[in-house]
Amino acid sequence: MVRLNVEAVKNLQSINPSNKTLINKELPERAIQFGEGNFLRAYLNWMLEKMNQRNLFNGRTVAIQPTPHGKVVPKLQAQNHLYTTILQGVENGEEVQEVEVNSTISRSINPYESWEELLELAESDSIEFIFSNTTEAGLVYTKEEFPRTASPLSYPGKLTALLHRRFIHEEGARGFTIIPCELVEDNGDLLKSIVLRIAEDWSLSEDFKKWIESHNTFCNTLVDRIVPGYPKENAGEWERKLGYEDVLMAVGEPFHLFVVEADEPLEERLPFQTAGLNVKWAEVKPYRDLKVSLLNAPHTLLFPVGFLAGLQTVKEVMGDEIISSYVRNILYNEILPGLSFEKSEKQGFADAVIERFQNPFVKHRLADLGLNAVQKWKSRVFPLLPKDGTIPESMTLSIASLLHYYRPNIVHDGYFMGLHEGSEYKVRDDQVVLDAFIDFWQKDEQGREEISRLLSDKRIWGRDLSMEANNVHRYFLSIQNNGAKHTTEQMLKNNLAFENQK
Repeated sequence: MVRLNVEAVKNLQSINPSNKTLINKELPERAIQFGEGNFLRAYLNWMLEKMNQRNLFNGRTVAIQPTPHGKVVPKLQAQNHLYTTILQGVENGEEVQEVEVNSTISRSINPYESWEELLELAESDSIEFIFSNTTEAGLVYTKEEFPRTASPLSYPGKLTALLHRRFIHEEGARGFTIIPCELVEDNGDLLKSIVLRIAEDWSLSEDFKKWIESHNTFCNTLVDRIVPGYPKENAGEWERKLGYEDVLMAVGEPFHLFVVEADEPLEERLPFQTAGLNVKWAEVKPYRDLKVSLLNAPHTLLFPVGFLAGLQTVKEVMGDEIISSYVRNILYNEILPGLSFEKSEKQGFADAVIERFQNPFVKHRLADLGLNAVQKWKSRVFPLLPKDGTIPESMTLSIASLLHYYRPNIVHDGYFMGLHEGSEYKVRDDQVVLDAFIDFWQKDEQGREEISRLLSDKRIWGRDLSMEANNVHRYFLSIQNNGAKHTTEQMLKNNLAFENQK
């Protein structure tokens, strides 16, 4: 089977003519992207492709390998930097699918082999944007030597060197617009602070530091799209359907959200919205709160209830009448009303979350959602509670389920394995949390007093939850004696009866 590349595209019937035209179109390099992994290619590059299709961006990027052991650059080069994006999901209740060849990357550089080639990008007249996704671990400060002949290991180190070359070349004039896509709070501010710290380490001039502040824009962002990546399980099926081999196929969901907080108007230079993309030029925090409240918090709440009910994925949860009703109750009745956001926007986001949970093409394992669950409760769920600290019934049920889920079967260093109905799963959390649950389950019984003592431990929860001990104990026993599904069904019936009495 032919490998995807520019020459092969000419004879491939599965690629439409407009896609072929764009692939062969001469376009300038307008951006650098640090990172060439699945997420950036199925998210940012997909958006750039959409703008190029409408002659709005009219540019390509140069992809930079972020680590010495990266394996994507040789694959990109072998395919003339072409790859296929496959978006699959549910929109407005209907299954949708979009397949296209992306041609937004012009070339790729391994800076550990071609450091000068990367620095030369700073001297380009056409490049004005720098994007990145080097994971959360990429936006960290590392003390490094000034890179005279070899690339620094860290992304901020590379960026500082690139900015310095730009400063020298432009004689203190034009800088860059820097848009990090790492899922880190205040990512732009953080990146700028690290760059300035590195500039101090390297004894770079005060004029350069002032230029970083005055001639470069560091944007805070929020990114949102589920990207499973390469379809390993059915790659052969896709290749037969497409008529070519592509080792860089990137599968994602249709939903996307990009919130960019900038000190200057950028829509004219980056016309995402004109291209019909879900991009908000706005303060990031309200949208981060919305995403955490309506997507991440429900994930944290549903996973132990669904898992104990015998389900394995979020899709299975949404296919179960009782547990899906539980999820909708949490989302629409317990979280949504308390959010101070424009009603239609938060309702639309919640509706989109339900469709994302129903996506038949994304296998979101409940056991994966359960990693570091107590920490996620503290950062995602507790901020949603009423000011009086009371916990709604469905959240209390989730805590009781979590206590069962955090039952150790085999203890290892730094984690333990749980076992439920023959299904083994890993529990990873802070050591103080693991130790507390190991101790809880080693006791002769797990009664109301033991549960109250566990819930009162502020080292675990960051607060005292013992006022909920009676309710948690009641659900804990019901799950133990009747199962999670029956317990959930009874809770929903009781909630409905209570609402009808109002």
